Amino acid sequence: MTDTPEPGAADLDDKSFTESIIAITEQLRPVAHPVTRDLDRRAADTLLRSYLEPAGFPDAVRRLSVRHLLVLVGEEDMGRRLGAIALLSRMSLAEGRITVLSPAGSAADLLSRTEYGPGRAYLLHDWIAGSTDRAELLNLARKLAELGSYLVITRSGAPSQAVEVEQPWRAPDPGDLFDLYLSSFGGRSVPAGAATARVRALALPTPAEVVRLATRLVRADEPVGEEVPAWFDTKPPMHEVRAVAALVFAHGLPEPEFARQLAGFERIWQAHEAGPQPTGAPHPLIGVRDGDTVFRVPHHRAQVLGELVARYGFWLWQPLREWVRSLAGQEPGVRMGAAEGVALLAACSLREAQQEFLEVWAQGGPDERLAAGCALSYMCADDALAPEALRLALAWSRDPADPRAVAAAVALCGGLSLRYPADAVSRLWRLAAGQGPAAGVAARALTLLAAQARERDDEHARTMRRLTSEH
Repeated sequence: MTDTPEPGAADLDDKSFTESIIAITEQLRPVAHPVTRDLDRRAADTLLRSYLEPAGFPDAVRRLSVRHLLVLVGEEDMGRRLGAIALLSRMSLAEGRITVLSPAGSAADLLSRTEYGPGRAYLLHDWIAGSTDRAELLNLARKLAELGSYLVITRSGAPSQAVEVEQPWRAPDPGDLFDLYLSSFGGRSVPAGAATARVRALALPTPAEVVRLATRLVRADEPVGEEVPAWFDTKPPMHEVRAVAALVFAHGLPEPEFARQLAGFERIWQAHEAGPQPTGAPHPLIGVRDGDTVFRVPHHRAQVLGELVARYGFWLWQPLREWVRSLAGQEPGVRMGAAEGVALLAACSLREAQQEFLEVWAQGGPDERLAAGCALSYMCADDALAPEALRLALAWSRDPADPRAVAAAVALCGGLSLRYPADAVSRLWRLAAGQGPAAGVAARALTLLAAQARERDDEHARTMRRLTSEH
């Protein structure tokens, strides 16, 4: 195993690398739980408490009971994971738990390299395999049937030729889902503003957004979210739009530092487009908390980004891209904020985040590669984005000589080690045994993961101690 990169190859600063990984993992640990774990009956029932069966659910139950394998195919955030859990809960099983498999396995891996127990339930969510081989999937279905076991796979995209085991999946009615959530978690009284919020729910594109809206309404701890699009509807001055755009990627900085960063963005914007200068008037969406510049309401950060993507084009985004890319080369707090902002952007437009930021940073210098790896780690805070982060990290690290493999090693040590511990450690060992700048970073990553695991005594730490000591 190589402790240093090739002579002359760019390497990451050890202090920056270590501090970044520790900061990210501590931030993500409460929300980024391992994907590849068992769900017991109690956990499954809790998840399904507010589940609404979409059209076609009875047919999916019938097909799974006959075939023992079903692949739910459709757009992202359409409720496929809960659908898979609901389908498996309808099967006759030897035991109630569901074993969750890694999304990185190919059809051949699932057929020949995965051990299945008799009468068991398995779930593979957000499959990232490059291709779906019909023959191997049909053979897998026969193997599962012989064992009396069941596997449900979910993946994005269009149906393949394996029509015998695939099922198109669609979201449930948003109004009905909103009503079910309120009746399940809202108690007997109808929350104030429920009728208005329900109208808003009908226009939301995914079940996850409907549930988030209903959650805020039930908790009554934050506005339901109409204030951000309403503010943009007023066609605010561009200097106010630029201020919130900057705050998305420079959130939580001390007031003087945010002012300095905003001034830097203004200079870049003025080079592209002359216009009125900012005023000193208070901003309706921006506030100060403990001396740091923040959005007045936490979830406004993601909402503002969504509005910026939907409403504004090249003349705002081109200077914004240039400015955000430059943040990777600045001090760690600024770099981490920019990486987190890019992860939020991936939820709105994965293509924009990947092409304009992740790929650019991953092929840049040491600071940029660190920023790219941190952004992939932050994507692991989102259940829907974590598989995309894994897909990118595995692609970047396929060739150890690829400069992007350094960024991949950072992500594999960070958020991906929390979501997919076995996949992350396996790929880090492979990188550490190779050549190129990624070898040294991967070796340090494995050392850091082992040290972090020794400091904790939970199930994930025990898993990580085992994985880092196996090779």
